[in-house]
This record gives sequence, structure tokens and C-alpha cells, in this order.
Amino acid sequence: MSTYHCHPGRGRTIQPHLSKPGARTTGQHQSWVPHGFSRGGCDSGGPSCPPPLKRRATRRKWASPQRWATRLTAAIAVAALASFTAADQVADRQIEVSVKTVTEDAVRGQLATLSITEGALIHTDDGEDQRIPFADLVRITTTVPISQHGRRDVTLSLTGGDVLYGRLAGARDESVVVETTDLGNIAVPLESITRIDSARAGQPAYRESVKWFQRAADADEDRILLTNGDVVDGFVTRIDADGVSIESSFGQTTVPHRLVVVVCLASSPPPRLDRPHLILTFRSSGRLTVTHLQWSGNVVEARLHRGEQIRIEAEKIVRVDVVGGKWEWLSTHRPISYQHTPMLSLGWEYANDRNVLGGPITVAGTVFEHGVGVHSHSKLTYDLKGAYRKFVTYFGIDDDSGPYADVSAYILVDGKPRFEKADVRRGTLHGPVRLDVTRANRIELVVDFGQNGDLQDRFNWIEPALIRP
Repeated sequence: MSTYHCHPGRGRTIQPHLSKPGARTTGQHQSWVPHGFSRGGCDSGGPSCPPPLKRRATRRKWASPQRWATRLTAAIAVAALASFTAADQVADRQIEVSVKTVTEDAVRGQLATLSITEGALIHTDDGEDQRIPFADLVRITTTVPISQHGRRDVTLSLTGGDVLYGRLAGARDESVVVETTDLGNIAVPLESITRIDSARAGQPAYRESVKWFQRAADADEDRILLTNGDVVDGFVTRIDADGVSIESSFGQTTVPHRLVVVVCLASSPPPRLDRPHLILTFRSSGRLTVTHLQWSGNVVEARLHRGEQIRIEAEKIVRVDVVGGKWEWLSTHRPISYQHTPMLSLGWEYANDRNVLGGPITVAGTVFEHGVGVHSHSKLTYDLKGAYRKFVTYFGIDDDSGPYADVSAYILVDGKPRFEKADVRRGTLHGPVRLDVTRANRIELVVDFGQNGDLQDRFNWIEPALIRP
């Protein structure tokens, strides 16, 4: 795999000891041009070469933080209103939900209303109405399943952690038009996009190339990973149905989508979100963050975290995650110390919301979004500052481990053992463990060797959380 660097005053070159199929020799170096593209007449320097590219003030780092939301929301609203004649006729229809709260028991029933100010009103299965304060909510899961049959030709990763699935349908100004199953056509400004993965990015043939490309990411340049493993870097000016247009040392080039695996875009830092806020996960089209939500029957009106309004059907929402209530995921906290003591192998780092190998947290066949992956022997220490009343967690050996995995798990509060479980093996989800941590200053999560030393001991603290009073 080769990395290509952009040199001022000359074409894109590769080191003399490297070569590429179809490379054109110029002097002592080889200037590589993707097959079917022209380089714009710059070979080895001189007055005909283009000047170094400068990042334009019209996109990304200097962009107005409100611009992308205005365009995104307008496109969503147009698509949504087109389908709302039928939806309004069934506006009173209520969605079956399971509500996770800061208490032990989930609440099941029909979601009548939901808002940040009033919380949730649930018509429970036993016929009672139950009002749940917003601060006590953790997650609302509907009976709407996530569908794999919608448009998923590309995956757009946006600033702030939002994700959209769909098909690239065209371009509008400095925006990418994405056709989604749930929200219709959406115009997403380039400055809000951090990455675009084509469908082939997840194929086994490109797995190693994508991993390498991620490690070699450059925060100051846009980069395109091609199907042959090569990389083109520069400044992406347009993405439409024809391909990705990029300004580089070759000049302006359009790379057709059939040659693109991943596009990484240098983007501005994510906006600071108001607390509380919510994350809406859609049936087929990804997830978006909102700072205001009014859910009534089958109609949901929400405000994006940039300030604009959207209106959608409740039956297209799979899940609502609450951020900023009493419940805080431990993976959003930084430990004050981490210790890993290997028996024979190399040291392992802990991983937030991933297993220790970087894959999804999976225990007993179930995938979990939140957690902390570690390897024995490990100790994570968190500063509580006396601000919490409960600590809650599940745990287990990751399914990615082998049959020899065997650990003991311990939890200490202010240095005193409060929980212990020996002989933890693959295939079983343990918990929940609920500990009173009122006025406690420190909690330690320890995973010790089992009977087989540290062999295959890939362990997960699953959905660990701190609960405020």
C-alpha cells in the first residue's frame, strides 16, 4: 500500500522505490495518474505547475454553523410534507414502545406524548397512564424494526456523530443530495460531512485497505480511497451522481463512484450541543440529533441541533436516546487511571463503545452500543466526586474471544470490594449489577486472570452507567 503526498509546485509523486500499474515516468520519480484521468499538464515542476492548493473560506472550517442545518431541514420538510396527507389521518395512532428508565423495570405500552419539558406519557399494558419525567428517561424503543432493505448505497458520517444512509442522487450548490428511504431527498452541505463510505467499503476484499486508510487519515486534506488501494488527496469541490470532484496537484479530477471506496473530508469541529438533547434512530436512514421534540400519536415534530424544524411520522422511528438526564453512560467519562498488566502478551488499551479489538461489543449473540472493552488483567478507575447515587452495569466475555477465555470481575467503591464474580466465560451475559455509590468518590472496575492466564480474555463492561440523584 502506498501513500501519495502533495508537493508544492510539482505533480503528485511516489517514492522512487515504489511503482504503480500505468505509472508515467517523469525524471527521477514516477508521477501516478489514475487510469482514465488527465493530470492537467504538470510533470516535474516549473511555471506550468499549479500553485499549492489553498483551503477555501467557503466550506467547512469557515462555514456558518447554521447553513447546513437550514438546507438539510428544508429538504427533509419538503419530502415529509409530501407524505403527510395520509399521516394526518392516522395522527392519533400510537406506537408500541418499551421505555428504559433509571429505575430497574422497563415500562411497556403505547407512547401517547413525549417532550423534553413534559417527559413521556405511556398508556401501559395494564391499562394505566404513567407519566415519566424526562430526566428519568434513558431510551425509548419502538416495535418498528431496523430495515436493511432501504437505500444504503452510501453511508454519510456527519459532524456530531449523526449518520445517514441512502443513495447519492445529485448535488445542490455545495451540498450533496442524498435519497433516503425514510426522509426522502436530503441536501447535506459538504462542511457537515466527515466521511462517505460506499457499499463496497464493508466487503472483505477492501477491509484491510479501509483499516489502513483510517490510520493514515489527514485532518487537513480531503482524501479518496480507490478500489485499487491508491489514494487521491486534495480538496473535494463537488459530489454528485457522476462522481467525486477533487482539486489536487493533477488539477481538477472527477473520480467515478465505481472507483471509490471511502471519501474522508476535513471538517470543522462538531458543534457544542445543548443539554438535554435526543438522538433519533430511523427505520432505514440512520440517526439525527435533535434539541427539541414534540411527539403526539403518530406525528413527531423536532428541532435539529442547529436550530431548524423537521416533521416526520413516528412509525419511521426505531429508537429515541436521551442525553442529559440523570443517566450517564460510563463510556462518555474519561477514567482518571487505567492499568493493564499482561501475563505474556503485549499490552492492551481499553476501548469505549467497542470491544478491545475495535469491533462491536457482542456478548451471547447480542450487540450492544455502549460499553467498555478491556483485556485481562485490567483496572479502570473513575472519579465520581460524590455526584452520583447508583452505578449499573452488565458484563461478559466478548463473542470474539475463544473457548479458553476465563476471567474474574471485581468492582470496588472507594477501595472497598462491592462485587465479585469468578469463572466468567464466553456465551453468558451477566447482570445487571446495581451498586449504591451515594457520596462515593471513586469506583474501580477490575478484570483479573482466570485459570488460563490471559489467553483470549477479551472482556466487556456492558452498558455501564452512573445515575445522578
